[in-house]
Amino acid sequence: MEMSEIKKENNNRSRVQDIIWDIMKEIKPLIEEGGFRYYMLGGTLLGAVRHKGFIPWDDDIDIGMPRNDYEAFLKYIPDRLPPHLKLHTYWDDSPHHYYFSQIVDTRHELKRTGSRIERNEDVWVDIFPLDGMPDNPFIRMIHKFRLMYVRTRFHLATFDKVNLKRPDRPLSERIVIWVATYTGLGTHSNSRKWLDRLDVLLKKYSIEETGWIINFMGQYKFREMFPKTWYGQGRSYVFEDGEMTGPVEYDKILTQQYGDYMSPPKNKNAHAAEFVG
Repeated sequence: MEMSEIKKENNNRSRVQDIIWDIMKEIKPLIEEGGFRYYMLGGTLLGAVRHKGFIPWDDDIDIGMPRNDYEAFLKYIPDRLPPHLKLHTYWDDSPHHYYFSQIVDTRHELKRTGSRIERNEDVWVDIFPLDGMPDNPFIRMIHKFRLMYVRTRFHLATFDKVNLKRPDRPLSERIVIWVATYTGLGTHSNSRKWLDRLDVLLKKYSIEETGWIINFMGQYKFREMFPKTWYGQGRSYVFEDGEMTGPVEYDKILTQQYGDYMSPPKNKNAHAAEFVG
């Protein structure tokens, strides 16, 4: 049976999930109207498969767009959003400091409690660019090293905002965090410089010209690099009281990212965020 034929039986959404889902229901018709390709990513795809909607403890929606669609969407969407929704990008004048973009509801906030300095952020939907990776294994290895170096420098430049409570960090990241915490290496320097460098690197290899696709700024980095065919043209999945588009090979993607993805993890608040109102 196709997933789009299965209906979610009840609504057990939290208040913040209601708000996030309302954001998505506002922007999804605009995505479709503009003809932009998009795919559910990470925990959003996992939620569609395992729960037919949100993971019960999740507090955002993650979607990815192939780079060309992503760039065009960022130009298309601002003038079409209702007044309470805003597009945030890393180059605008908002407090937004991420490389990926967000559409936020300015009427509601979450408190981010996992970093050295707590802060409030508008409730959001994350929008990630999907980029290509070189087909040649040796060149790909070099490109990976360069990407990780720049990403690490960016996070050190914004260390006060890094989620230090995120579970299941690899040992290498925990070591960097320990060093930055106890040596003062993590300071607010010119983070925009590192994001600009990252932007150039990520655009170097086009999806259309390679066999690989990656959401490098996602939580799992190279575990979010897949053969392009796994995304394909997308397929429809039930999500709450509607449908969203995701990759065709969901099982291969979720297995690579999460292992036994049908078993919920012990730690259920990866964002370390609390709903403010």
